Amino acid sequence: MTEIALIWDRPLLFEKFFVEYGFAYERVSPLQIGTAYSPKFKVAVLPVGFGNPAYSTVAKAVKSLGTPLQQFVRKGGTLVAFSPYVDDYDFVWLKLPYKFRLLARDQAVKIGIKKQHPAARILDVLEANIDGYFTGVTDDDVILQSEDGAVLTVTAMGLGNIILSTIHEFPARQFIAWTLEVAQT
Repeated sequence: MTEIALIWDRPLLFEKFFVEYGFAYERVSPLQIGTAYSPKFKVAVLPVGFGNPAYSTVAKAVKSLGTPLQQFVRKGGTLVAFSPYVDDYDFVWLKLPYKFRLLARDQAVKIGIKKQHPAARILDVLEANIDGYFTGVTDDDVILQSEDGAVLTVTAMGLGNIILSTIHEFPARQFIAWTLEVAQT
């Protein structure tokens, strides 16, 4: 079993992070997810830009992944989706009422802990570059926030979790390790 499925269409810098920290990953086409050709994995990752056709061809296909990814999470998997990098992006395909608001900045912003949770380990320091924030998020799901709004959410679904992040930096090693530990697939 592969630990992590990186849902993308071509090589990208994010892969270097997994190699450097020794995580077993496989780049998986969104067209494979939910089919007999999909590898087994514990954590699915949608990198920054997954919703923007200017960055990848996965943008269109990702919205069709709602049902298979929801099933994966309900069975105990962990889905980590970073910024879609397109304004007014909604997550209805995951049955979440959240919207992403694009707010790219050229400087790091202070991040505050709204709720104590292991997912807050996504950063080693509470300052980071962000691509925006989420609206429509229930207070119980917000873990980290900037002055603009929620930047990290964790939503339980069945036995698993959907983690949404607008943080535009590689996650800390301990965050990825935690996502693998809590996955029950």
